[in-house]
Amino acid sequence: MTTQKKPVKGGRQPGAGRPKGSTNKIDGAKILLAVAKQCGKPFEQLLAEGYHAAILACDMNARLTYEKMLLAKVVADKHEIDHTTLGQSLHNSFNFQQQELPEWRDVTPKLTVIDAKKKA
Repeated sequence: MTTQKKPVKGGRQPGAGRPKGSTNKIDGAKILLAVAKQCGKPFEQLLAEGYHAAILACDMNARLTYEKMLLAKVVADKHEIDHTTLGQSLHNSFNFQQQELPEWRDVTPKLTVIDAKKKA
């Protein structure tokens, strides 16, 4: 007679987890709204004030953490810029004149050769 052991830790449990079709309970917009409501200032302003306070306190670890976070956001925003126009890629078009400019026609080049043996 063989018996199956129940897993000691973990494993799938009946009825566990969120039901299918349910959405996230809290989203980012709700969190930012709650922070603004509680603190009386928008999160962006609080973030800037915290960064400024880290600079004034000469707290290099906090400042570095703020700068990493802010730069990551700036770089992420830069990558989202659309570099196309109406779905077409941008192309550089250069228009070079095929003739020499008048002020350069009468220039006579001067070439001077220096003999290294005579100079020494």
